[in-house]
Amino acid sequence: MVRIILILFTMAAAALALRLQTAESRLSAPASEKVTPEVRTATAFGVSPKVNDLAKPSAKSGRTAKIDIIENGPLSPTSKYPENITHDRDAALAQSSAMPMPTPLLSFDGLSNYDNIPAYNALIIPPDMTGDVGPAHYVQAVNSLVRVYDKAGNPLTPPFKLSDLFAPLGTQCSIRHDGLAIVLYDPLADRWLLSQYCTAFPPFRQMIAVSRTGDPTGAYFIYEFVMPNIRLNDFAKFGVWTDGYYMSTEEYTGSDYSGSGLFAFDRAKILAGDPSASYIYFSRPSRSTARLGNFLPTDLDGLRPPLAGSPDTFISYSATEYGDAQDAIRLFDFHADFANPLNSTFTERPESPLAVAAFDPTSPDGRQDIAQPPPGDFLDSNSDRLNYRAAYRNLGSRETLVVNQTVRISPAVPYRAGVRVYELRRSGGAYSVTEQSTIGDGTSSRWIGGVAEDNQGNIAVGYNFVSDQKVPLLFYTGRLATEPAGTFRNEGSMVIGTGVQKAFGWRWGDYSGMSVDPADDCTFWMTGEYYTLASEQFSDFTWLTRIGAFKFPECTPAPRSVITGVVTNSATGAPITAAAVTASVYSRGTANDGSYGSMYVVPGAYMVSASAHGFRTQTVNISPANGQTVTQNFALQPVAVIENAGTRVSAESCGINGAPDPGETVTIDVSLRNTGSVNTQNLIATLVAAGGVTNPGLPQNYGAIPVNGNAVSRPFTFTVSPTLNCGGTVTMTIQLQDGVENLGTISVPLQTGAPRIALRQDFDRTQQAHLPERWTRSSVEIQPEFVVQRNWTVSASRSRSAPKSAYSPDPIHPGVNEMVTPVFLITSANARLTFQNWYELETTFLRNRLYDGSVLEIKIAGGDWNDILVAGGAFESGGYDGTIDSCCQNPLHGRQGWSGRSGVNETSEFITTSVRLPASAAGQFVQLRWRVGTDIGTFREGQYIDDVLVTDGFTCGCGN
Repeated sequence: MVRIILILFTMAAAALALRLQTAESRLSAPASEKVTPEVRTATAFGVSPKVNDLAKPSAKSGRTAKIDIIENGPLSPTSKYPENITHDRDAALAQSSAMPMPTPLLSFDGLSNYDNIPAYNALIIPPDMTGDVGPAHYVQAVNSLVRVYDKAGNPLTPPFKLSDLFAPLGTQCSIRHDGLAIVLYDPLADRWLLSQYCTAFPPFRQMIAVSRTGDPTGAYFIYEFVMPNIRLNDFAKFGVWTDGYYMSTEEYTGSDYSGSGLFAFDRAKILAGDPSASYIYFSRPSRSTARLGNFLPTDLDGLRPPLAGSPDTFISYSATEYGDAQDAIRLFDFHADFANPLNSTFTERPESPLAVAAFDPTSPDGRQDIAQPPPGDFLDSNSDRLNYRAAYRNLGSRETLVVNQTVRISPAVPYRAGVRVYELRRSGGAYSVTEQSTIGDGTSSRWIGGVAEDNQGNIAVGYNFVSDQKVPLLFYTGRLATEPAGTFRNEGSMVIGTGVQKAFGWRWGDYSGMSVDPADDCTFWMTGEYYTLASEQFSDFTWLTRIGAFKFPECTPAPRSVITGVVTNSATGAPITAAAVTASVYSRGTANDGSYGSMYVVPGAYMVSASAHGFRTQTVNISPANGQTVTQNFALQPVAVIENAGTRVSAESCGINGAPDPGETVTIDVSLRNTGSVNTQNLIATLVAAGGVTNPGLPQNYGAIPVNGNAVSRPFTFTVSPTLNCGGTVTMTIQLQDGVENLGTISVPLQTGAPRIALRQDFDRTQQAHLPERWTRSSVEIQPEFVVQRNWTVSASRSRSAPKSAYSPDPIHPGVNEMVTPVFLITSANARLTFQNWYELETTFLRNRLYDGSVLEIKIAGGDWNDILVAGGAFESGGYDGTIDSCCQNPLHGRQGWSGRSGVNETSEFITTSVRLPASAAGQFVQLRWRVGTDIGTFREGQYIDDVLVTDGFTCGCGN
């Protein structure tokens, strides 16, 4: 017997109803709001096997198996919207032209819930199907399988689990099937991006895989990124841009909507398989727990990139039904600076908001919106959000954005849904609305659409259709760029459904797919959901999917050229694997045979470069014409690659402090290693008089350094410029010459001076159950009738630097326990506190309710105690987790604090907390205080503090 489990993917905790507030409390952050980005590096990296080498699902047939069905789903929201709102009648219903849409070029079945039976022993709803098309493949994902097809509709792989792709990471998230998958093709790099989220435990994760080549059946670089807070990263949507892979999420704290998360992932590093790839994050908070609106990043279509340096534009909207001033589209520019992340910005564009014709994004309360013919149940319209994707295209004379959303046709009953389509254009300046039409009528519903434009600006829209008489099917429509705005052609059908979804399912899928074939930039590919009578009768939830393609016969292929060839080792003739070939924004990576495939580019003049680690970069100029294929091979010269393996101060002329000081003559031992392709023969290293280096000594002979051999160390003597400030940086620039081979330079930055220590304590010399000398403790009991072990002590139970640390318990009764440092002097405005922080304090599993918590406070010049943030300090790492709950008599309620488990894993760990002390502390005596507040609930282990260090500028021994 095959046991089938029904799994419903929800926006938040499965058994909780959404708690809502009024629209008047909804936050709309002003464009001028100063927001500081957060930066996180991937926590896990690996390389997957080839897709065709992954484990194959069982071959047993789900269609004939006897099954049991366990229905497990969320409570329906009791209210979606504010009460007593005025509903707009749609003011932009599209007109239908006499021109028919073209018939499908092909239409074939994609993945279905039948495929989930052998893979998971489960039925999974909703399908959340998504897909994209490349030069030779179509890749489709559903909850929670992926499959690769050729462009004739033939499957090239079995259905495979995304978790099998991520399994080499070896993390808990790498083996989960939480779904909400995304598939995107990167036309500039000929790569495939696959992603899903992980909800194992907070902080949650986003899993990202990018193919190593243009073959989606091959191997992938795989990453796990921990989210920047404990909020759920729901409904992730991605967009390909020239500098990054951009993502938006709908964030939930427990079951409460919190706002939007906005991310930029470092595309260059991800394409290179760099484990240090990172993301830049902005939070767009909401004051309402009602989910009203969302953001979408724009996704590049076609080969013509935006202007160099253009930010990715995120799209959102406003509606009068939410209490907003007008119905409008809102545009925000995300400028990501991966070299200096804190310079990144997320700002509303000057022309935003763009007023649009009246529309109503609301639907009936709960999920039971759209009627099906009997015996079908009502379906969720998935209104309230812009539907995936928001497509960007550079048409040369203009740039366009197209996006769609599900709207209410009229306030009348019964509810009817339509698809509102927008096109925005600009020609070097501000965007304006050039298309705003709602496709729909008062007798049927259309919902969850996808929209795109071909290379001539012709629009196509695909969506679900149902009426009281017709079961759900997949329709599409569109118009040429030369046809009147607001008029769309007669609808075409990708598949005619013969069945309905029954029982309480509601969910019809939260995505659809509409993309443009990069082979001709004319053919639209779409995917969607449907039922047959046979699948309806098999179970209430046996959805099927369809994949199909069509094109406007008026469309002609976009101009393009092809650059192709191989990259080899000039010394041996052997192919070079993983070499990078670039031409402006276009890039390719070489396969095992050295081939970089077909690089499609806009016809023009290019400097084409091939590079690989251990080889000298080669660059050529070519000017391919439209329709021309240019074969450009590269033979790269192998070279030594010299890297700094470490430095040591071996001699100082004054102020012996282990650091170079301004005006001091020092000797620095520099160790070099060779990670290139050939050994050095007679490596000479010459220190250059620059960057604060004066009077450099003689060149040093490193001789022969073998590839991947031991590092070789040589001494360099020089005088540090006396004009440098104490605490500044002196940069050693070393010129490398191996015989006649110029190997370039390496830079070795050195901090001048030694950090001034204002306070240091590792607790190791203190007896257990005590605190260090001049450190004090106290406690306050809210229920003094109970005897509670509360005081801070020194403990050997846990430590970062053995054997001891300071420890506070987290008892069951309400109260506060405090640990206070001695008084110490701060002399500069750049003082920094770091300490090792381990805590396990009472919270809910989702960490959305912080019952027990701890805080850090500071007293300056004998004044009042203030929270470190209130006093003007700023966390650089390991900051607070959220707000301590006010429910249960915690004396620290309502304050930001630490709670839950420290670190990003399910088990608490020591993390480094770093905080800049307030600038107002300069020249003052200060104290620090850690406080743990508890409530009437249960207990946890508590908090450990180790290796407390306060640095206060720098000291130098040469008169500075």
